[in-house]
Amino acid sequence: FPDLLGAAYEFLIKYFAESAGKKGGEFYTPAPVVQLMGKILKPAMDAEICDPTIGSGGLVINMRNYVEARYGTARNLTIHGQELKDGIYKMCVMNMIFHGIRNANIQQGDTLLDPRLVENGQLRKYDIVVANPPFSQNYTTAGMKFKERFTNWMSQKKQADFMFVQHMIATLKDNGRMAVIMPHGVLFRGGEEQRMRKRLIDQGILECIIGLPP
Repeated sequence: FPDLLGAAYEFLIKYFAESAGKKGGEFYTPAPVVQLMGKILKPAMDAEICDPTIGSGGLVINMRNYVEARYGTARNLTIHGQELKDGIYKMCVMNMIFHGIRNANIQQGDTLLDPRLVENGQLRKYDIVVANPPFSQNYTTAGMKFKERFTNWMSQKKQADFMFVQHMIATLKDNGRMAVIMPHGVLFRGGEEQRMRKRLIDQGILECIIGLPP
């Protein structure tokens, strides 16, 4: 087991998440879901990967493990991410260190208000974007940067889900691929969320939806 330290740290994060109950989703995504996303996205040997709501970093670490297992090395990967909460941000940075990922660029801040992963004044674009954003969050437009990311403006009360999706789409390269975990409510609610679903289908952005059991 070459990655003993990293595995031990992930075990502790999992234990912490389970002990925290429902709030555990803030910093931990169940391993089978993470592995499924890796198999769907199949990142290339030199992929540029981003998780805009990175939490403790499990999704991007799984992408790196997938590349290492398939190609024998993950040295050429680019791993970026952003996390809002200070404690979880620190957990993520530690997780990268324990897994031997020395070149990850992890920023702290609110992804919807102030995306920190920029290049020459523009949002950085990626081959792979993957996320498990916080569900049913409030958000604000006061002081928001890069408003051009958003075509559909959701209710600011507990409907930030599709705002995160639009940010992810805006940070994809033309041939990029993404996978995102969403609560089932985004599939059924009307109003602006319904118009967003129609746009995703009409513009050929959406390839498939996988419904996961509890």
